[in-house]
Amino acid sequence: MKRIQAFIFLCCLAFALSVNGAAAENENRASIRDMMMTEKKAFSFRNGVAWGMNPQQVSLTEEIPMEKRSSPDWSVMITAEPVKVSRYTADLVYMFYQDALRMITYEFRTDCTTLNYQYLTGALCSVYGEGSEASPTEIKRWMDLVYQDYYQEERIRQALEWTSEDGTRIFLYYFTETTYAILYVCPASNGGGGGYETNGL
Repeated sequence: MKRIQAFIFLCCLAFALSVNGAAAENENRASIRDMMMTEKKAFSFRNGVAWGMNPQQVSLTEEIPMEKRSSPDWSVMITAEPVKVSRYTADLVYMFYQDALRMITYEFRTDCTTLNYQYLTGALCSVYGEGSEASPTEIKRWMDLVYQDYYQEERIRQALEWTSEDGTRIFLYYFTETTYAILYVCPASNGGGGGYETNGL
């Protein structure tokens, strides 16, 4: 009888240990999955550029030389030559508030056809989902923070907006009759695929 009791006790102990081990393993998997989800949600721009970086950190990621301009609170770094984005090239501008990256813009000045604009729209949709109509007033307000009256509101047209998982806002819009831009705004400032080339978007 004592042998049977001992055998039953050992079976129960083995079962309890295996259940606890499986629960711990499931908990570890869930923890790793949560960490991966958190990493996916953080917005990362080209070459690993992230919000909050200072000008020195950003300049280390770019192979192209950059020109710097400053004002009391804002500083701007512009690539000395156009960079590749999707199928096209654009002037790349990083905008820093008190040395922390807060906005980024691509300004397309060549090959600015309606078809290319539509292609970029589709490419952005493939990365960020369906876009919505954006307010020209709001786009001008963002840019006025850095360049007062750089944009004329009445010239901003066909403006669309997307929001990434971390709250980064992305705007695509014409800012003159023939040139357009993509503007990325850091969440802190707010108070993929489908067959498209999406590198840099």
